[in-house]
Amino acid sequence: MVLLCVALGITTYLGTGNPILSMFMMLSGSVGLQVVTGVTLENPEGMFFATALTGIKRKSQNPQLGGSKRLYIILAEDILNEFIDYELIKTSGKYSGAIPLAAGKMAVEIEAWYDTLKWDGEMKIGAGFTQGIEFDILGYDAEIAKIMALLYETPVNIIVQGNDNSLYYLGNKYVPLMFEAKYGTPPKGTERKKATFTAKNDGYIHPVCPLTNTVTFAVAALPA
Repeated sequence: MVLLCVALGITTYLGTGNPILSMFMMLSGSVGLQVVTGVTLENPEGMFFATALTGIKRKSQNPQLGGSKRLYIILAEDILNEFIDYELIKTSGKYSGAIPLAAGKMAVEIEAWYDTLKWDGEMKIGAGFTQGIEFDILGYDAEIAKIMALLYETPVNIIVQGNDNSLYYLGNKYVPLMFEAKYGTPPKGTERKKATFTAKNDGYIHPVCPLTNTVTFAVAALPA
């Protein structure tokens, strides 16, 4: 709309050759723009999605448990709607409530080996955010082969519970994660067999989302 005011001034000048009249037309258009939208040529900041910053006080930590202990995987197609977005993170920084799953759909739990489950992310100028996760499962057997086949090119979202019981949500319905895996025979007899699962994606418009302890979601029972 600002460009329309500029175009109005240029058109007037080209038609009349009168710079004073063209300036008057631009200012008149600016006044009309301000009345309709609250945006003016003299104050173009309103054209951008600027948001006032909030401060963060200096933080300290008591001795606490690091790492993560539980991993839940949700099929992206089982999520009813996108419920985490930039506006939510920008205003509250977290999500609380129920995860919107389709009727009868549940998350599944995978028990990673101790001290191998971790997630990370990056914020990149002009490229948004990345989100990623990694974990190990010991051994290599039919169950591991089956979960690899089920996860192959399968869009998922992930909930991770830390050892301090904090919860974090990775992925979106329409920008999901997909797993890759490495596995094989160890070179020495004393080393453990394991499969390492990793998933990472970029282009997110928000970082990994903290969940409050009021979040609820259905979880399928682990096999006996």
